[in-house]
Amino acid sequence: LGIFIAIEPRLYERGIAWLLPMKNRDDFYVTTARMAFTLRRLMAGRLLGMAVEGVGTWLACMAVGIPMAALMGLLTGLLAFIPNIGAIVSGVLLVLVGFSAGTDTGLWAIGIYFFVQTVDGYLIVPMVAKQTVDLAPALVLGAQILLGTLLGIMGLFLADPIVAMIKVALEREAERNARAAPKKKAAASA
Repeated sequence: LGIFIAIEPRLYERGIAWLLPMKNRDDFYVTTARMAFTLRRLMAGRLLGMAVEGVGTWLACMAVGIPMAALMGLLTGLLAFIPNIGAIVSGVLLVLVGFSAGTDTGLWAIGIYFFVQTVDGYLIVPMVAKQTVDLAPALVLGAQILLGTLLGIMGLFLADPIVAMIKVALEREAERNARAAPKKKAAASA
């Protein structure tokens, strides 16, 4: 479903717009254009975070001699797409591979995991979320907890985009209300 919508979003946008009254269609098109822009920025930010985690893990693993450093970096980067759970899975894999090469290497793997996750979780992700879609980190985390509890792993996948879309919709509603306020005031005084 997502692939069909991503391939030809205008078709589905027009289909939904036909369900709306004519007077609301222009606002709908503006809102969906802003939502699409926000989703693209959110995805670009997420890809940046994935790249930082993956490259950071790869370089750190290579520096301390953890086997399959490139694969560990690739897996860490890919699993970073899944909020919260991806970090745990990649950490377990990294530590298992590290300990397969020896105790010292395993301890280095634990250190690398904590360092990369700390840098990503406390620096990269909040900065990217703030810069790309202007979302408060506590709001994003709260949404992930709530939607993860309600919807499971799909809730974790969709929490950030849902919060971003709600934010855009509320901003558009505030703009429409601000535009309508002078008109209502003029009509009331007349």
